[in-house]
Amino acid sequence: MTSQLLRRGAYRGVGAALLLVAAAHIGNAQPKPDYSINRFYTLPSLIGTEPRGMTWSPNGGTLAFLWNDEGMPFLDVFVARVVPGQSLRPERVTRLPRPPIPATPDSSWDAQRTAIGAELDEGVRSISWHPDGRRLLYAFQGGLWFVTPGETPVRLVTPPGAVQRPTFDPTGARVAFVRDGDLWVAALRGDTLSAPQRITTLARSGVGVEDFAWAPDGQTLAIVETDRTPIRTRLIPDYLPDEVVATPVRRALPGEPSEHRRLGLVAHTGGTPRWLDLGGEPTDIVFTYAYSPRGESLLIDKSDVFVKDRRLFVANVATGTTRLLVREQEADNVSAEWRAAWSPDGKSVYFTSDRAQDYHVWQVDAAGGAPRAITSGGWAVFGFTVTPRGLMVVANEGRAEERHVYRVPLRGGAPVRVSVRPGTHTPVVSPNGQLAAVLFSSDTVPPDLFVTDLAAKNPGTASEQRVTLSPRPEFAAYQWPAPKYVTFTSRKDGATVHGRLLLPPNYTPGRRWPVVVGSIYSNTVRNQWGGRNSHPLWGFDRVLLEKGYVVFALDVAGSSGHGTAFRRRIRLDYGGIDVEDIHSGVEWLIAQGIADEKRVGIWGSSYGGLLTSMSLFTKPGVFRAGIAAAPATNVFHALTGEQRVMDTPQQRPSEFARASSSTKAAGLKDALMLVHGMRDVVVLYRDSVWLLQYLMQLGRDVELLTLPDAPHGWDLGPRYQTRYAFERMLDFFDRRLAANGGAAR
Repeated sequence: MTSQLLRRGAYRGVGAALLLVAAAHIGNAQPKPDYSINRFYTLPSLIGTEPRGMTWSPNGGTLAFLWNDEGMPFLDVFVARVVPGQSLRPERVTRLPRPPIPATPDSSWDAQRTAIGAELDEGVRSISWHPDGRRLLYAFQGGLWFVTPGETPVRLVTPPGAVQRPTFDPTGARVAFVRDGDLWVAALRGDTLSAPQRITTLARSGVGVEDFAWAPDGQTLAIVETDRTPIRTRLIPDYLPDEVVATPVRRALPGEPSEHRRLGLVAHTGGTPRWLDLGGEPTDIVFTYAYSPRGESLLIDKSDVFVKDRRLFVANVATGTTRLLVREQEADNVSAEWRAAWSPDGKSVYFTSDRAQDYHVWQVDAAGGAPRAITSGGWAVFGFTVTPRGLMVVANEGRAEERHVYRVPLRGGAPVRVSVRPGTHTPVVSPNGQLAAVLFSSDTVPPDLFVTDLAAKNPGTASEQRVTLSPRPEFAAYQWPAPKYVTFTSRKDGATVHGRLLLPPNYTPGRRWPVVVGSIYSNTVRNQWGGRNSHPLWGFDRVLLEKGYVVFALDVAGSSGHGTAFRRRIRLDYGGIDVEDIHSGVEWLIAQGIADEKRVGIWGSSYGGLLTSMSLFTKPGVFRAGIAAAPATNVFHALTGEQRVMDTPQQRPSEFARASSSTKAAGLKDALMLVHGMRDVVVLYRDSVWLLQYLMQLGRDVELLTLPDAPHGWDLGPRYQTRYAFERMLDFFDRRLAANGGAAR
């Protein structure tokens, strides 16, 4: 199939690009757009394949990335060379053998499983540049490969043992990678590797190297070891084999022992690691570790598992001694959106902190002293990159639902917005700070890759060049209603809550419409493709709209970008303040004359499933029906990460009981559907089975959709599973809310 790469110069507009594709097919009879679950979740994907793994060559002149230009899941390596005065002309570097995905596989069990495996094969897993900027290293099918664009790839390392995180040392003389839980290093000679040498001997069951980083001189590596042996093993039954198999899984509940981590230094030739003494507890989380530009120091950003005691250290690489640089202790903190990085000269450290209104960038001298704000204001920073030209910051100044790229001087000052189009811009900045590879999407535009000139005096679309055009040609014929971004007041505490309102194509004011509130979760009110893009909800929402439903999402407490105080409203209150905010949103929809109060549904997954069930159990009559997918109805069985919000059951037994919707299930008066995957180790399937049994005993209106092969991300797996689940969820809402494509009155 012909590549859909847009081989043009400066960006002319996303909509214009899609129209060009449509125009190329104008001579062919185009079928009517198919607004169905089957089309939206069948390969090739209507919206194409999102580019991933963007990485710049050391000189910032060539961008490498992973992509599929035919809308399929299998990823190959592409590059785009940026030459001043010339159009951006991307090129395919690999065309790797991929398993065929038959359109109509044989109906036998084995043939079906083979087809599913082929669909889930995502091809190349990672890419990195050799320091010479000419050659690329990539991992594929467990092995390690070397390729110069335009030439045939060379296999460097062959299994046994899958290669993970292959990375050149800064000199280009060696490659390090993780295999079977240990760190390995091999010398590079031309286009061949010496026999890999295992430089750590840490691996055993439940223990191994999790991550590593090269020192600038290539002589040592910093490593993070993870030890999961303190975690209790639980059994997850698998009913698909001939005999039921109980699969052991290490899974800790709140208050139980969790994994241990330690950070150390090891020579590239091997030996016993020198473990750094950072104090605290073995369960502390390491968020960042980074060598200083000259390699004499290591920056470490870590916290207790409750994220109440954050500490930034500087370690002396030669001696292993550590020094506390910054400490932030906050008993009510619930989030850890922390970043930390060295300044270009290594004399100071930049880090994000929400010690003021929200997350902003702060700077502290590496020798010590009081931090000072680099950015400030009633908006939030979501990430930053330090370059010789200044900081490149992602923030939502002006529009809470958007994410834009800003230039900020290294010493602070007024931010200058570089990105222009409304939406979400996620940059990968070149080493010299001149260019950024920007993954962009909006409410009406699927994700695609652009290159932006960050140094442009007059930033705008003219300073961009398109790299990929991912949607299929037929995408241009579809209509994608843009949402309205709204605010309303919480009935609980008067806080301002943000919402995302989608109206059906045939919407007319003055009539009341059936409403689906969801998917309920944090960070859903975003101007990006699909709103909450961690799940493929774009198609499900669009079918709801086509059927005549209003779709409404809101940012519950704990969401980012609305201030520290808003985020901390959730402290010790899972299933409390958020249920009140959801109810407030429904009241707002009714007051605006939009919602038919007798036909309001709600749905969410994971914590959103908890909120759905809690809303039905504690507010009968507000919702006619709800779908709780993978619902965390028993918070006593949550992950240890939820201790950030709730502490432990031993410390807060009454709060855990109050937050568990299962304790309030007798209040159900309306219709509830449970959706759950049997392989879920995040929220245990047994909790939904228990809840179903209890509600059956009570004679309540409840049904369970079981997905035998699904993990926690039940809608992220093979597409047959997504189609099956979404079709039945739509049927449930149609039966209970009876949209039938129109308004109530």
